[in-house]
Amino acid sequence: MPDQKVKFHTDRSDLIHFMENLPYTFREEGTTIKNARNEIKIINYGGVDMCVKAFNKVTVFNRFMYSWFRSTKAERSYNLAKLLLEKGIDTPCPLGYVEVKGRWGILKTSFYVSLYQRYDFMLSDILKGEHPEAKEILSGFARFMAVKVHPAGIWHGDLSPGNVLINKNSLKNYSFSMIDLNRIKVKKRITPRKGIRNLQKLTNRPVYLSIMGEEYALASKNDPLMFAYSLIGSHIATSLRRRRVKRFLRIFKPKKKAVA
Repeated sequence: MPDQKVKFHTDRSDLIHFMENLPYTFREEGTTIKNARNEIKIINYGGVDMCVKAFNKVTVFNRFMYSWFRSTKAERSYNLAKLLLEKGIDTPCPLGYVEVKGRWGILKTSFYVSLYQRYDFMLSDILKGEHPEAKEILSGFARFMAVKVHPAGIWHGDLSPGNVLINKNSLKNYSFSMIDLNRIKVKKRITPRKGIRNLQKLTNRPVYLSIMGEEYALASKNDPLMFAYSLIGSHIATSLRRRRVKRFLRIFKPKKKAVA
């Protein structure tokens, strides 16, 4: 295409052809598993299933920022995935990223490529239903955050139930994998009192919040009752703040004209 430059990075020499052609083949190949703000596809190449995330909807402001001042979301996802694995935190294996820039080096779109990781269910499947082992799974996830994730200085800024993959290893034993990484922040230190607040947006069910709060406290050698109340309180405060903001923004929303 005219006025278009494709830049890619991968540590796998066998994927060079795939990477440099991805912007031209993405629409036609693979199976879409999510298509909202960004599109995610499973694409088989050389007998290997890969997960490709296309960051399509970039605001005008961010186009300039990602073009000259910041790493793109695709590059950030790739580098953060490598960092998580180095710290012993599971995430789908990163394979590379692709950036497409137009005239004057302005970013048009970018792609993050990882191995497709099979999983038994997402955390969202547990929180929205009545899973028979919900207590064990939520306790295991809270321990994972308290013992592995937060002590490593990892703060997931978009920790939603759909961003945690779960596999059952044996009876009541589960492993967790983090996805959608570009909003992760790496901090020098995350105290347990701060870390517990990272879980506040996962669910609005007090029982589930209590389970996670108590287990997080036990794993980090803190008071279970205090942490359970703290997590529930943080969730309520955040929800109320969000409602007030929405109510305020509604004032500026244009009113629909009545139909005569």
